[in-house]
Amino acid sequence: MLKRITISIFLGANLGTILLLWLCVALTYLSPEHLPHLSLLALAFPVFLLVDILFILFWLLFKARLAWVPVAGLLLVGAHALDYCPLNIGKDKVIGEADDSNITILTFNVGPMSGNDAQEQLLHFINVTHADIVCLQELPKDFLTKHQEWLDTTAYHYRQHTNLAILSTLPFLSDTLSIQYPTRSNQSTACWIDCHGDSLLVVNNHLESTHLSTTDRNDYANAITDPHRQTIKHSSRMLLQKLSEAAVYRGAQTDSICSLVDRNAAHPVIVCGDHNDTPISYTYQRLAHRLHSAYREAGFGPGFTFSQRFFPVRIDHIFYPKDWQCHSCHIDKTMPFSDHYPLVARIGKKAH
Repeated sequence: MLKRITISIFLGANLGTILLLWLCVALTYLSPEHLPHLSLLALAFPVFLLVDILFILFWLLFKARLAWVPVAGLLLVGAHALDYCPLNIGKDKVIGEADDSNITILTFNVGPMSGNDAQEQLLHFINVTHADIVCLQELPKDFLTKHQEWLDTTAYHYRQHTNLAILSTLPFLSDTLSIQYPTRSNQSTACWIDCHGDSLLVVNNHLESTHLSTTDRNDYANAITDPHRQTIKHSSRMLLQKLSEAAVYRGAQTDSICSLVDRNAAHPVIVCGDHNDTPISYTYQRLAHRLHSAYREAGFGPGFTFSQRFFPVRIDHIFYPKDWQCHSCHIDKTMPFSDHYPLVARIGKKAH
């Protein structure tokens, strides 16, 4: 009798986990403006996914005939699980110069980048990556003009709007195109580039930030290990409010970016940058419906691009046309001066 009750409790817990997984996925199809607080549940997707996988092991050990339950739950969210944690094997890192038929894309939120060492590291990194198109976020407005001598030694031209910059060895066909959407301080910019005779639209994004200060992040990190209930309650409430406010802004911003992609569907479009949203989000799924994600197609593992303690997430993305292919994509963890890691991908048109 006790065994039956125990099995029933665990089965109920497994079914509850599967329902939460489905809810996380369902929320990515609903703009956060409708359910701002609930939309944050999608952030817990990897936790529910891990629990469901552990249930597979549990049932195999104690009641093998029930192992199909967590397996079915996993299969029903399989595509989203692979969005979060791709399992591509045999894709090489982007090393050396891209060939004539492919281009290398680099996107990097460089953060505060204080000091000459950090600036020199960035310039060296761009040099050795040999990226054809470089999209930078949070770049100081005068950075490129201060390093004109470096630019003169490269094949790069650039377009910059506030602290967003696009560098390209391919010819620019337009100046920056500012994208209007509701925001407190973030922005997106775009420009047309001549990509081997094709007009390519490149969209560089820094979507709405959570505006968590260093103090906010430290308070939250300390609350995780602090047994004091009031501290945990206060930090959680503050975090929930700031995350939900930012999610609502990003939902509207994503709709604007998608409208831009739709209006230019006759041309190839690349959308990249710091989207401040994980693969299990309205932002990511809306863009992935129109374009391919480079890391999803060629990366391996969860691939965290944000390096802050207690905030391991992949929020930097490169999306490319569905009639193109991604040969390789990786996250470079050698840049120590930013709280983000660069994302580098090699993409090109599919051979016909």
